Amino acid sequence: EVQIEKEHKKINDAVQHHLISPPHHVPLTSLILTTYSNELLNYFNHSYFAPISYQDQLRAIEQATTATSIRRKLEKFNLILRITDKGHNFYVGSMIEFEKKVQKFFQDTKAFIELTENPFNEILNKVIQLLNRLREKNFILAWQYKKMMPDRTKCELAHLYFNPKTHKEDISVRPIENTILAATTNISNLLDEIIRPIFDSK
Repeated sequence: EVQIEKEHKKINDAVQHHLISPPHHVPLTSLILTTYSNELLNYFNHSYFAPISYQDQLRAIEQATTATSIRRKLEKFNLILRITDKGHNFYVGSMIEFEKKVQKFFQDTKAFIELTENPFNEILNKVIQLLNRLREKNFILAWQYKKMMPDRTKCELAHLYFNPKTHKEDISVRPIENTILAATTNISNLLDEIIRPIFDSK
């Protein structure tokens, strides 16, 4: 069951991140995400506990062998494997060249700076302190406070990664900010629930 939970979380988080990001912009509170998560969990429960046919066992071994082979080749030749931006396919290229593209993006845009230390605890503590102050002054209700409070055991530092633009001639990169498990995500989700109906009704 622990393995099922890990696999479910890994896949569900990846799909969820893909759907809430551009160009889809599916709300994090959308019913479709909850439905997918539940159906995925049901599928895992059925797959793990139902008897596996001999043919499926062979297919699983073959797929595992292929995946292992791909990982080894990527490591051996210092390659990188990424989902492409808008292309709905995969990009395989030199890790060194990809890093050069990332550095070029930083130099050209000057939109980001590299952190020299991990600010996770500082950010998390500030969010918690802010919510505590708002609750103490009755600026927010108890249920709002509870819903916005981040879970220290599940939060992660928001991070940046890049997807290659294979539809561009020079294959530049697009920055993606992963904030799904950030300390402020619960606040964002609640605000989205409150504000979105205003725009959806127009």
